[in-house]
Amino acid sequence: MARISPVTGHYVTIDVQGGEYKVFFLENGTGRPLVCQHTAGCHNHQWRDLLEDEDITSRYRVIAYDLARHGKSDPPLNKEWWKEEYLLTADFYTDFIVAFCDALELDQPVFMGSSFGGNVALQLALRYPDRFAAVIPVEASGYSPGFFLDWWQHPQVNAAQVCASGVWDLMAPQSPERDRWLTWFYYTQGSEAFRGDLYFYSVDHDLRDRRRRSGTAG
Repeated sequence: MARISPVTGHYVTIDVQGGEYKVFFLENGTGRPLVCQHTAGCHNHQWRDLLEDEDITSRYRVIAYDLARHGKSDPPLNKEWWKEEYLLTADFYTDFIVAFCDALELDQPVFMGSSFGGNVALQLALRYPDRFAAVIPVEASGYSPGFFLDWWQHPQVNAAQVCASGVWDLMAPQSPERDRWLTWFYYTQGSEAFRGDLYFYSVDHDLRDRRRRSGTAG
């Protein structure tokens, strides 16, 4: 017997730094909004299990969006984006997230992101301390150098294979085989944006001085 998921998908158009973006998101549940950011070079399908977790969705409205240039969210509609190199910055990233939350009129949402999404959670906590009820940085770091590499998009390699295989090496060997292969599959689809995402992750995101001034470590 067929099972129809309760998860629904929508588009919303937002303006960010002069760009018009048609953003796709999935949602399910009721309660305080829980906004979920996928990892670099990927899309909101990473949150598929959380979106159908009845224990979570009975208490939270889970919202998982595709960042612009990822999944079903296009590059800006009103710009010749193909004439510019894509390099994600902390300024754009945080502005995008806040604009998305404002467009959906989310009151004091919880923000959760993984990897480069975890890093932007730290940026949101610093830049918008009153906009979010909480941030959940998963696998986050104040500084993550060394990943912004040209060979992610080298013309002599299969970029989809390289990006997916690079992430494969980051997964724990005890991870379920099904999930490891699904993760590999998702990353084969995001190679065009992967290098630009890692500009934020390894270059533009650097909170070392902020940590020293606040007295925190890590």
